[in-house]
Amino acid sequence: MRTLYKLFVVLINHYIGRDFFFRLIGYFNRKYRFLNAVFVMYPASKEYARAYAFERNMHHQRWTPWIVGMYKQNGQWGIKTTVSSLEEDFLNPDNNIHLKELVVETERIRLLTGASQKIFSGILPGVLFAKRILTDTTETDVTVEAVQRAAEMTLSQCDYPQDAPLIILGGKGFVGRRLLKKFNGRQVYSVDINGKDDFPEQLHGSKALLINVSRKAAIGDYIRHLWSDLIILNEVYPPPLDNERALIATAGCKLFHVVGVEARSYPEFPGHYKGGIPCCAAWNAGKDLRVLIRRLA
Repeated sequence: MRTLYKLFVVLINHYIGRDFFFRLIGYFNRKYRFLNAVFVMYPASKEYARAYAFERNMHHQRWTPWIVGMYKQNGQWGIKTTVSSLEEDFLNPDNNIHLKELVVETERIRLLTGASQKIFSGILPGVLFAKRILTDTTETDVTVEAVQRAAEMTLSQCDYPQDAPLIILGGKGFVGRRLLKKFNGRQVYSVDINGKDDFPEQLHGSKALLINVSRKAAIGDYIRHLWSDLIILNEVYPPPLDNERALIATAGCKLFHVVGVEARSYPEFPGHYKGGIPCCAAWNAGKDLRVLIRRLA
């Protein structure tokens, strides 16, 4: 089934033509106004990239978004596109020109389809903002809103007080800084992944919530600080590995993962996104924005 899907992706993008597909969607969208977003995502690893494309075709989509599906959230649709570049490619200064080209191409797709917005996944919004290629932070605003709601859900599910102390792992990052502002007025501690900020050991033994919005695998460096009454809410993708989950469980901690926002995706997003869409792919539907969390340990 996955092979047939990848053949369909190649057929649409390489042979029939992306622009034909985009213009077709644009024609109907201007009549019926059903399309909200063009979403550009990238794989967490080359293994994830193989979920959407044959390896021999990946060079065609390094910086060019390929259509890979659609999704529906709160009555509106989004187009899923993907590039095959990885995080290290975005962080490489030699690729700044390619990043600009990626944004220009995505805007062109948005105009062809008549979508309301273009949105990017993972670290791309922060990278594009830091390089002044984009100044809009729509994806991050929705992610921060979703994480706040996920934190409330987690505390409620574990019967913890809603004003329990919070630890933001990655508090100086692009999402972390905005999350700290969101929790302004709460007892909240920022722990930065560069190791300069001390872990709040004074909370040891008390009921608290650690929210991980750092980089992948960073949680492993802090397992030695954990205690049994500390809940971990992970927003980072991919979530902690099996060995990290085992160590977290051994420490007596409950581990939850933010799956994303409730929506239907065709085909489904891979891995732990199944049943929803990434927070960064969503648009703010106000009180109707439904966040999904899943317990992992």
